[in-house]
Amino acid sequence: MPASLSPQERALLPQIQQWIAHHRAALIDDLAQWIAIPSISRADRAAPGAPFGPECAQILQQVLDHAEQAGFKTEQHQGYAGSVIYGRHARDIGLINHLDVVPAGDNWTFPPFALTQHGDFVTGRGVADNKGPGVLNLYLLRLIRDLNIPLHHNLRIIYGLAEETTMADMAWFAENGPVPDYSIVTDGMFPVNHAQKGQLSFTLNVAEAGILADIVAGSASNSVPDFASVRIKRADWHDVSKKLTLLQRVASGTLSVKPEKEGVFTLEARGNGGHAAFPEGTLNATQILLAALIELELVTDRERQLAETLVQLFASPYGKSAGLELEDAESGKLTLNAGVWYSQHAGTLSIDCDIRYPVSWRGEQIVEMLLQLLAATPVTLAPGWRDVAPFFMPASHPVVSLLQQVWNDTTGNDDRPYAMGGVTHSKRLPNAITFGPGYRKTAANTPDFLPEGHGLPHGADETIHLPSLLDALPKYVIALIRLDSYLIEHDFYT
Repeated sequence: MPASLSPQERALLPQIQQWIAHHRAALIDDLAQWIAIPSISRADRAAPGAPFGPECAQILQQVLDHAEQAGFKTEQHQGYAGSVIYGRHARDIGLINHLDVVPAGDNWTFPPFALTQHGDFVTGRGVADNKGPGVLNLYLLRLIRDLNIPLHHNLRIIYGLAEETTMADMAWFAENGPVPDYSIVTDGMFPVNHAQKGQLSFTLNVAEAGILADIVAGSASNSVPDFASVRIKRADWHDVSKKLTLLQRVASGTLSVKPEKEGVFTLEARGNGGHAAFPEGTLNATQILLAALIELELVTDRERQLAETLVQLFASPYGKSAGLELEDAESGKLTLNAGVWYSQHAGTLSIDCDIRYPVSWRGEQIVEMLLQLLAATPVTLAPGWRDVAPFFMPASHPVVSLLQQVWNDTTGNDDRPYAMGGVTHSKRLPNAITFGPGYRKTAANTPDFLPEGHGLPHGADETIHLPSLLDALPKYVIALIRLDSYLIEHDFYT
């Protein structure tokens, strides 16, 4: 494994930087067009050739049109995914990305489906997860072509459309598509991700929930809701308003009441949204709302007991208060998120939840522990829970080591591969390793113009720092050169 950049690699760096400077404005313009399409994956709106709904079909066609206009070959995979290909070789190296996004949610300062630029920052749903990296992939192919960098493999970008929901896009592609022997998934943080926790998606039901059945919060099970509300029909608004001004124990500044008519008003709570797998810095708005219902004495005795049960169940984003405090050395702590609150049947509260569990555990074990916990409560687990098993590659795997060495050589760091709770297409395709282009937060690359808690993937005002994103391009060029050579030199195909 190289200990540093070769003379040829060093000679490429200034050429890459010059190319980036020349193409930066065009990349931003393309990203703005991609962000404008609210491509939320909707299998319930499937149509022939559009298994994830019309908006996902629209964004895929637009991206493939962009690629063809740039002179690349494209392939449509029956609406499940699309490919952009550079090269005329027998085998591919994949670049895996997704064009679907989570719903916008609430509490945005800027319009979610319009690109807003503020200096070196751009804001909009998907700029970080995963349309910004998706545009970067297309420009990576243009860069390699324009600099005439020789490779022995085709580069195949594969754009999926259901990563944020069921990953049915890459499940289909794994069975039917031209699957590369090795792929880089551009949907995570640098450096190299070698382990991803398992993911459980499930629904909890609370029957005869009374006023709690009117709680509305969240837009996706894998997002922490930053807004929650409940309609109150049997209280004096003026009395509640007075109590609210005196309330200190439930962060009264995040609560408000809106009168509708005599005896009817809406109680609203605001928290800090974000990605369910990375709960640091987030605050689930339903915790504030439930605590307020209790403290403001707006619930019956049964409703109070139910509210206290739910507060206890979801008090810790790491499952501690739910008896699910699990951790292993390979991947860290379990996370638990109550993402969507709604009433599908009269009088019943339903909650769509997300658990990311350590790689040394199995989904069935977690479900059994959850059932034992719920047995003593009025909360039930709905049938049809979904398990996406963990992903794990040893840090010593030669391709993991190769990519890690690229990172260390190009940054001067001495980092190691990492594990995470985030789920990527690494779980659906063989030998698909997540490698950037997310970046570590510093004072220089963190926006200072957003409200506290804003700017995160899956949260309000999702934002990226353009120079940090573009800085991934030289890392990917060197990574692809080395991976291309490795697969040939080590007789991978014999």
